[in-house]
Amino acid sequence: MNNQTTFYLARHGQTEWNVAQRIQGQLDSPLTAQGKQQAALLAEQCRPLNITQILTSPLGRAIQTADICGQALGLIPIPIKGFEERHFGDWQGKFTYQVNTLSDYDEITSQITDCKPMQGESSKQLLARFESTLRDELENAAKEVSLIVIHGDILRCFMAQFIPHLTPNSGTQNNASTGYDYKNAELIALSYDQETGVFSSL
Repeated sequence: MNNQTTFYLARHGQTEWNVAQRIQGQLDSPLTAQGKQQAALLAEQCRPLNITQILTSPLGRAIQTADICGQALGLIPIPIKGFEERHFGDWQGKFTYQVNTLSDYDEITSQITDCKPMQGESSKQLLARFESTLRDELENAAKEVSLIVIHGDILRCFMAQFIPHLTPNSGTQNNASTGYDYKNAELIALSYDQETGVFSSL
């Protein structure tokens, strides 16, 4: 019996705030023209993969990306609570230059720790939320092949924790740097073992 469930993680397409270097978190901004093109290219990458469902963060930029993919693949994306980007608290809406000189900036953005912006979510909290939701979704749809459209900081934390060999300069030992920046609409092929609960790369 095959216990492996195949799934694909992808970051949303480029947004206006990505270009402006503003911190989105759980705020939102629309895809740029380039972001829409990236989403269309992502859809083309997905055509031969026999994807049977699209799950997405409920944030607008992810839904916009998932909708473009869904139109190409003949699938209706399903928004999933728990797949939202990390809540960056009072950093949300600020330009990167306004916070990147703070003493805890690198710890918050490049490591997996309990450190967080005021009124925000730590990377450990984000990882626990996403991992729990992802496992539930994969276990409830073991025979599906899922495209899951999410966000950059979720990818950073999840990949560093579970697939570190695919994350340049990553590691979770002693809070080592996990600061790799996943590209907009980047596609990552993974599997989940329903019996052991282990995530693997394909």
